[in-house]
Amino acid sequence: MDEHKKFKERNCWACGKRLNIYDFLSDNLEFTPEYILKLWHAPILEFHCCECFKNLKIHELKLIKNLGPEKRNCQNCNISLDIYKFSKIYNFLKLKELKDIWLNENALIFCSGYCEKYYYKIKKRKRK
Repeated sequence: MDEHKKFKERNCWACGKRLNIYDFLSDNLEFTPEYILKLWHAPILEFHCCECFKNLKIHELKLIKNLGPEKRNCQNCNISLDIYKFSKIYNFLKLKELKDIWLNENALIFCSGYCEKYYYKIKKRKRK
């Protein structure tokens, strides 16, 4: 039997996107794998994908917006971003991580993975 067949198939309750047990485990490291698997297989629980879950937490994004700068600029191309655009681009970050980065004036902000890679590529060339 295929190892993946042992896990219950799950879809996002809001948008229907297929959920992955391994992503769910890695997003919840504060809990034991056994506990996470118990939740995953519970028949009465439904889960959201990361993006839909963050949409549920819109009030927390508003709080981050109110605590810090309204806009930040991409370190590479200088495009202006607000916390909502930033959270959509970095949808793999948890809200606490988004908050820590956004509110840290020394943290480098990028508008995309491409800009981030390009910035560090250029910076590495300049050191040589």
